[in-house]
Amino acid sequence: MASTSKPQTPRLPLDISEIESSSDPEGDSEDSSAEDETPTIVRSPTKLTYKIDRLSDETRSTVREAFKDPPRLSLQYCRLQDDTYAFQMTEMVPRSIRIGSSESKFPTPRCSCGKQNGPCKHLLWLLDQLVKQTLYDQDPASPLTMTSKGFAEEVGDPFSSISDFHLDVLADSLRCRVVHPDSGNDDDDDDDDDDEDLDPSRVQEARELLASVAAVDPEEYREDIFTDPTPGTNIIKRRDLECTIFRMLLDNNDFFHYFLSRARSSDPIKDPFNKLEQRVRRVLRDLDAYSARPDTSSSSSPSREGPRNVAWAARHILGVTTLINTTIFKRDTPLTSRERTSAARALVRILAAVTARNRDAHPAPTLLDRNLYARLIGDAARPTFIIDTLLLLPDAAAPFLSDLETVAEAVGVHGAPAAYAEKLSRLLASLKKPARSGSGSKRQDPSGGQGPQGRGSKRVK
Repeated sequence: MASTSKPQTPRLPLDISEIESSSDPEGDSEDSSAEDETPTIVRSPTKLTYKIDRLSDETRSTVREAFKDPPRLSLQYCRLQDDTYAFQMTEMVPRSIRIGSSESKFPTPRCSCGKQNGPCKHLLWLLDQLVKQTLYDQDPASPLTMTSKGFAEEVGDPFSSISDFHLDVLADSLRCRVVHPDSGNDDDDDDDDDDEDLDPSRVQEARELLASVAAVDPEEYREDIFTDPTPGTNIIKRRDLECTIFRMLLDNNDFFHYFLSRARSSDPIKDPFNKLEQRVRRVLRDLDAYSARPDTSSSSSPSREGPRNVAWAARHILGVTTLINTTIFKRDTPLTSRERTSAARALVRILAAVTARNRDAHPAPTLLDRNLYARLIGDAARPTFIIDTLLLLPDAAAPFLSDLETVAEAVGVHGAPAAYAEKLSRLLASLKKPARSGSGSKRQDPSGGQGPQGRGSKRVK
């Protein structure tokens, strides 16, 4: 595979820290001091911490070096072929990593760099990125346990972790293309895969980048381009610079990541809550597609990955809401007003989407296995879905009162456990109260952030 990286353009490590706020002041100096104080615990580029006391001296040294000076890598694409996941990366020279099932030729993750006796820096980098995305219930205050194979013990089997998550959902978060074995790109050293299908995630992020430069809401930016986007027969769109740049962002992965590296921390593309809410939207689209054709959808998906059914969607949604809650309340610094509003917006959108799915999505033995609303809201075992977090963010949730009233009306029609209905009513009552000054909101909100209160409610777009 020919590398597409340009030597004259310094590459930055791929930034996919979806749940780490950009306002987090932690820096390299703090990371280094923490490592010196606790020699057997190291912090990775994604801000995860790992215990490495079980590793050999050589492997421990490799891990330290890989995390202290991470390789300048860019993910080009990924695929599932037979029983092996493949991730193609570029580091001036291409590197390929194989993560196979226990029955495959790659039962242990392996890199093409050929390093023996333990994981290489490329493998450590990629597996750290995978853990960051797929491990939903990890307490950020508790370090993970690094295994001698280069991944966290808490993940279990990396192949199964990706399979349960689904490769294309993971690829969205990694900002990486998915290619398919039948595309004709079977050469390990060939990345010239010309897939004509546009990647919806890349289209959306290109829109967010360009809208940020134009200081326009992404959903209102250049509808003539993004209502029905096309790659065009020519990259250059005469008399339309914005459309030309859009096509370049789709066509050139290096250009996209360079543009991304110049985005502000406050831009939508860097908003962790926005990215997590987009993951839920992707999962719900997949659920809807599976529901429309449950028999054919499973056959068109990779055989090693299970159906995109209600149970699968619910796992992702619960995982995302857990990550949002963790990001709000288990961090060293409080959220800013903008971040609090973004978190509340994401939660309200997810809640509204689940409320709208009180129907049998597909055949299944029990109601909880076929009805997403029943599983997440109607089940008495889950009396706190999203509402508990919003109760602690009254200032940030206030702008979305109208949407929450619509949710409450639907819940009243569909039915919900008494505990859930009571908390929802309490949330609405708190949002309708006049804004209070003093310590009231601080007492309710563990994150300590301040946000707009008493403003008129507005619909979530």
